[in-house]
Amino acid sequence: MPRPKRATEPTLSQSQTYSTAEVAKMWAVSESSVKRWSDSGLLSCVRTPGGHRRFTLQALLDFQRAGGLLQNADGAGRSQATAGLTQLAQALAGRDWPALQTLYYDAAVSGDEAAGVALLEQAYQSGISTIELSERILTPVLHLIGERWRRGELNIWEEHLASQVTLAATEHLHRQLPRAPSHGRLALCGCPEGDLHQIALHLVVEVLETEGWRVLSLGPNTPLFSFTDAVQRFSPQLVCISATIVHDLERLRRDYGHFYRVARQHAARIVIGGAAFADPQVHDIFTHDFHALGLADFLEYIRREFPPSDVSAI
Repeated sequence: MPRPKRATEPTLSQSQTYSTAEVAKMWAVSESSVKRWSDSGLLSCVRTPGGHRRFTLQALLDFQRAGGLLQNADGAGRSQATAGLTQLAQALAGRDWPALQTLYYDAAVSGDEAAGVALLEQAYQSGISTIELSERILTPVLHLIGERWRRGELNIWEEHLASQVTLAATEHLHRQLPRAPSHGRLALCGCPEGDLHQIALHLVVEVLETEGWRVLSLGPNTPLFSFTDAVQRFSPQLVCISATIVHDLERLRRDYGHFYRVARQHAARIVIGGAAFADPQVHDIFTHDFHALGLADFLEYIRREFPPSDVSAI
């Protein structure tokens, strides 16, 4: 069965390309160095109809993995490139979480997708699990960015760039992860109406897909009556509601009551998670089977409550 298309797809960096000038700035080397590596065949490029070089993210990562950046840089370019890569390598080797958070923060707010992708990929290759990446690097950095934006210390465009980098970087890594065999279970995931924060939802969907679930993501800003309609239509075994912020508690109370009754009729388990549920008033409205305090918590729950041995019962 083909993998279902999600309702909300992030803009991925897979098809994005970078100019010679952008690559030179990214690696702190001269444009002539980038052109020389390209002409020698060490760094693959594609040509525009006008003959200009464009570099894919995959080509940049392949070049870095092969050590090309350090082997071929010269003078100041070599020292700057070495310093940058050595800083990341040292932070990964020592599991220096504050240093890794700082490196990711700098990449995120500057919109540097290539740096964000490279950091997560190298961290994963060093033995850091995707759950640990999310909870020890991504979540603290995104919380800091959100808080700094609320205090007026960051511009909204910086917050948006950070979200774009994180969506692209996590999706790039997700495509490379080993997946459990499909077990036929279906999960329905989304954020309630008024909540536009989609990164936590995105990470939940990725966890479920890696564990062999088929996932229908309703995306952010989905009214609860739409959740109800989707449950009636698809009869999922699991419904995940991620909420960072909610509005109109009385309307939520009314709509959630109907949703909950329908979910129970279809024997769907309900999992909630997100900053909004720290508010007791919100928490009390969303009657649930499990309140996930993080991705590790969520993963433990689905493995415990939905073991592979129970698939025959679906």
